[in-house]
Amino acid sequence: MPFSRREFFNNAGFGLLLLPALLRSPQTILGHLLFEPAGSLVALKPVPANPFTRNGRPLVAIVHGRDPGRMLPRAMELLGGFDRLNVRGKRVLLKPNVLNDQPPPSTTNPQVVAAMAAMTKAGRAAEVLVADGSGIIRLPTSANMTATGMRAAAESAGARVLALEDEPWVRVEPAAAQALRKFYVSRPVYDADLVINMPVIKTHRFAEFSCSLKNFVGVVHPRNRPSVTFWSGDWHERIAEINLAVHPTLTVADGTTTMIAGGPTSGTSSKTDLLICSGDRVAVDLTAIALLRSFGTWPKLQGRRIGEQRQIKRAAELGLGVGSGREIEVVSDAVDGAPPAFTQLVEHIRRDLLAT
Repeated sequence: MPFSRREFFNNAGFGLLLLPALLRSPQTILGHLLFEPAGSLVALKPVPANPFTRNGRPLVAIVHGRDPGRMLPRAMELLGGFDRLNVRGKRVLLKPNVLNDQPPPSTTNPQVVAAMAAMTKAGRAAEVLVADGSGIIRLPTSANMTATGMRAAAESAGARVLALEDEPWVRVEPAAAQALRKFYVSRPVYDADLVINMPVIKTHRFAEFSCSLKNFVGVVHPRNRPSVTFWSGDWHERIAEINLAVHPTLTVADGTTTMIAGGPTSGTSSKTDLLICSGDRVAVDLTAIALLRSFGTWPKLQGRRIGEQRQIKRAAELGLGVGSGREIEVVSDAVDGAPPAFTQLVEHIRRDLLAT
């Protein structure tokens, strides 16, 4: 995939930042990058049917409020009910974004994850796991889980926490992939009966934005992550192709605090007090981009239609979700009463989606 001169220098700049950080990193991190893991070849799982649709169109719920413990149940009601997930007796894995040891919006709000873990436990799941692999130069994940409060929140809700770099790997070789012919995915993620994706919504200096599709970079072995091959120019396509290995039944995007410029580790944030939920991961990303564009603070997402963003285009080509906002039905509510700004925001998002 060809890339522009600007992209080359942006990515090269990332590489210059990455190299000295790696040289200062613990030996275990360098080991992850230097040596291919053991991992048997496994078959790809099919994309599950979306249980949250209406008249053949994926539903996207946008809920405003200050308490995730109330917002999430309302979002599930708008989608048709939590029971549609059918978690009873299943091993359910929740995948937040625990990029580092910083608070939201660098990482997913632990309260949002705790609310989902509690609902899943109440639905009589056999086991609930909260799992991620942090950024390469910000490992170990275990320490970040503790520092962010994610461990305490998850365990208080009855979930078990995993640092994925400490777990076994499996190898996948997706026939449809062009940028990633072979890569390694965390075995607990592959083995889960049901995966719930729980990204945070933020802008990203190199990937343009980070939400649903980008969140699964954390389940891939460090050697296979897009940041390691920054010079290739196909960062966006690699992010989409990673999603061939993991198929969430539900995505809950944390927009309680949203990063609206900069990112992924630091930048300008806004207290947006909302969640975006859907059974279609690409529909979530389309909606998240519309949200980010409403602020007008991140040039990388302006000046073109949402569906032209390369993560979105490649994911749609691979059949991972919708390719256009016109295919989505947005439903919304506010658990604490809808402030005018939220009503205006939802209308902006609807208009932007229809223009894709």
